[in-house]
Amino acid sequence: MKKASLTVLLASMSMLSATAFADGVADFSTVNKVQYVNDCMQANTKLNLYEGVHKCSCVIDLLDDAFTQTEFEDISTAYMYRNLPADRGAQFRDHKELRSEIKKYEEVSAAAYKTCRIQ
Repeated sequence: MKKASLTVLLASMSMLSATAFADGVADFSTVNKVQYVNDCMQANTKLNLYEGVHKCSCVIDLLDDAFTQTEFEDISTAYMYRNLPADRGAQFRDHKELRSEIKKYEEVSAAAYKTCRIQ
């Protein structure tokens, strides 16, 4: 019985890893997705729980298609911190490459919100 359970466990783990990378691209971590959905739902309080979970999950899936996890973490951090006052936010506001990446993030995010019907 123990051997059969171990075989089933190993088979399911191999199937899980195969489906996780089926498209050849590593997806965002579950933690990043959950954090984004929670933040999205807090920002969009007019959505009920069911609607918020599904629509915000839709948005993060579209962002996942557009960015790698590292790009997303870097750009979303710069996006949040660019409004810090004085010198603390200057490194995020004044960096030319970051500005272009933030603009791309804003465009992709706005398109994702529109596609997922969040207003």
